[in-house]
Amino acid sequence: MRKLLVALILLTSPTYAQSLLWEVSGNGLKQPSYLFGTYHILKDSYLNQKPTVRDVYAKSQGVVVETTIDSSAMFSMAMRAIMPGKSLDRMLSAADYKLVADEFKRVTGADLALFNMMKPVMTSTMLSMGYAEKESDTLRRFTGQPLDLYFASEGKKLGKTVTALETMDQQMAMLLDHDPVEKQAADLVKMVKEKDSMRGDSKQLTDLYLKGDLNAMWKLGQDYEKKHGDLSYLVKERNENWMKKLPALMALRPTFVAVGALHLPGPDGLIALLKKEGYTVKAL
Repeated sequence: MRKLLVALILLTSPTYAQSLLWEVSGNGLKQPSYLFGTYHILKDSYLNQKPTVRDVYAKSQGVVVETTIDSSAMFSMAMRAIMPGKSLDRMLSAADYKLVADEFKRVTGADLALFNMMKPVMTSTMLSMGYAEKESDTLRRFTGQPLDLYFASEGKKLGKTVTALETMDQQMAMLLDHDPVEKQAADLVKMVKEKDSMRGDSKQLTDLYLKGDLNAMWKLGQDYEKKHGDLSYLVKERNENWMKKLPALMALRPTFVAVGALHLPGPDGLIALLKKEGYTVKAL
């Protein structure tokens, strides 16, 4: 039955043009807005080969990103990341801890003991980012700021209205508190034991992003969920929350919306949700 449901979802999922940039018009908008799928660890010199993205960004009066950096929230975020009374070396067997520590050192160059008191998902996140950067010569050739940070900071310099869809505290709560730390620790060990698959997924996602292949990225995301469990809280639920804000923001001014590319495709993606609300959404 599960295989049948997956097959039906694949058959009914929209097919997308090979593009990361989409124009949003109609439904009462006086001027079009734009939806762009980012790759959070990709640097902004990538945009040198995307003149259309630069053009629509320049003429947009508003910028919307997932979150913006709030220095006043840094301390509370750091405290949220700590496990009071627990440490990773006591949560894992000696063999599993050594396995993770050796891999963490290889990928990040840092000693895992420095992060013993941090929630294990922080270590998992650092490893996954390390895999993406370390395994991809393509990513290393780009320079500058991460795309999302660039759009927000440059927007402020240019006097654009910059809006965050989520606070840093909301994002950290989602990352750090969704699963119990015991599950986070088990997932970390599993991640390291399946590192070859993880590295392969990271490289494949990078390659698909640079091709602008939303269809294949969505399928890769579905395959990842089948291996690692329900991740709807990361994409589907957030898309639904963002759709409560985006129409009003786009109605105020022509807006450049920059969010992770995996938020765009699929039946619960922003492209489909915007169309459902009556907007015309076309690839550029």
